[in-house]
Amino acid sequence: MDDHAPDLFAGTAAYYARFRPGYPAEFLTHVVERFGLDGTGRLLDLGCGTGQLALPLAPSVVEAIGLDPDPSMLAEAAAAAERTGIQNVRWLLGSDRDLDRLRDTIGRFRLALMGRSFHWMDRDAVLRALDKLIEPAGGVVVVSDEERVWAGREAWHETIRQTIHHWLGPQRRAGSGNYTVRHVPFDDTFAASPFSHVEHYHLTVERTPTIDEIIGYLSSTSFCSPAVLGEQQAPFEADLRQRLNTYDHLTESIEFDAWLAWRGD
Repeated sequence: MDDHAPDLFAGTAAYYARFRPGYPAEFLTHVVERFGLDGTGRLLDLGCGTGQLALPLAPSVVEAIGLDPDPSMLAEAAAAAERTGIQNVRWLLGSDRDLDRLRDTIGRFRLALMGRSFHWMDRDAVLRALDKLIEPAGGVVVVSDEERVWAGREAWHETIRQTIHHWLGPQRRAGSGNYTVRHVPFDDTFAASPFSHVEHYHLTVERTPTIDEIIGYLSSTSFCSPAVLGEQQAPFEADLRQRLNTYDHLTESIEFDAWLAWRGD
């Protein structure tokens, strides 16, 4: 992780596993096809969370490694693997900063993926480290769909933002600290890295969440988790529920983007 509070996602794992939207099936199929995941290669899910990339892709590889610094996230991922009968994923405690240390332990990969996690990392250092772990013909995938609360364009998204500001103030939180991510375009990051041959994948995803799903999603985030809200969690949720109940329906269009990258010529 980059220089952020170590408790970014403290207490969120159960909510993350249940309420974070999964990745579109058509995108996962595209990844399998573009990287030739035919059951023989290995993949690394870096910052794997509860396994939302590693688990659906596991049937297409001989082995997957999920690496995350939060033991609770790994426990949720392991439980999900057991429920679905997936047996070829190993869950390891660690972060992007451990890649060089773990190099001899985790081996080589056809593909490394980072889903909704790359922006938290020292991106240049991560890609240099992955250059030592990825097979010659392999590559990297980064996923970064829109954060529905801060980027959402619907009126009810603004209602959520106003409610958060009312209870937590105008500064976006990130665990016990504040959100200070540097928004360097991923295209620029890849262009200066060993993985400079890039394919951009884009998809618009339509969703109709329930109020319970929205509140559960907020509890999975670094900016509105139970740890961040503390004793304000119950009144915050009651207030937000009352405000969202004024809408006849809740729909959203989320821009889903991914960068598929290989080494340059």
